[in-house]
Amino acid sequence: MRQYLAVLNRRDWCDTARGGLDPTSEFFAWFAANAAARLQLQAFTYLTGGD
Repeated sequence: MRQYLAVLNRRDWCDTARGGLDPTSEFFAWFAANAAARLQLQAFTYLTGGD
């Protein structure tokens, strides 16, 4: 699992993930605050007050 999550924290994936979601959508807000926060996905830490 750690290896999979490491891939999800690579800069290229982070850029792709940010570009693929609408930051004004309710889903994006939920995902960033819940799923991404729990998994500590770097692509979304700026939305939850992280790094």
